[in-house]
Amino acid sequence: MDSKTIADFENNNILNIEEIIKNYNLYIYTILKNSMSNSEDIEEILSDVFMVLWKNYEKIDKNIKVKPYLVGITKNLIRKKYRILNVKHTIESIEDYEDEISDYIDVQVLVEKNEKSKVISDAIDSMKDEEKQIFIMFYYKAKKIKEISRELNISETKTKITLHRLRKFIKKKLKERGYDYGK
Repeated sequence: MDSKTIADFENNNILNIEEIIKNYNLYIYTILKNSMSNSEDIEEILSDVFMVLWKNYEKIDKNIKVKPYLVGITKNLIRKKYRILNVKHTIESIEDYEDEISDYIDVQVLVEKNEKSKVISDAIDSMKDEEKQIFIMFYYKAKKIKEISRELNISETKTKITLHRLRKFIKKKLKERGYDYGK
């Protein structure tokens, strides 16, 4: 594992962002390519990762390792993008079928579906980082348990147990709000 710290890229208390980009651009690109398919989104997030580092440089501990820090930024930006894409997809779907809604969809059902999505989104936001990763990889990226375990360097049993606990957690949150889990 790369053990370079932020301090290794400093020169007179100035961050050498060009050197960091040169050293980690391909690595971050690979993470994005494995997580997303839209090349425009990949390029946008790739540049945003280094921009976030640059903007937060003054606030961060100079002894942190660069590689895991960049990976964390990348994962957060991917999550944010997926949330935005999911919201846009819902809005576009509603606009595309605006005329047909009254014929085919009960407005109450649509409202409940959106409220359930909000409850689930809030539940995901309250999860620990590793739990979020497991949940998103399994449910949003459709990765297999074996693949998740390998990528996160955890046992398959731990992955299965975590997914089971997270399903129960979300079921409980939905029930607290008066929704049946299976509907």
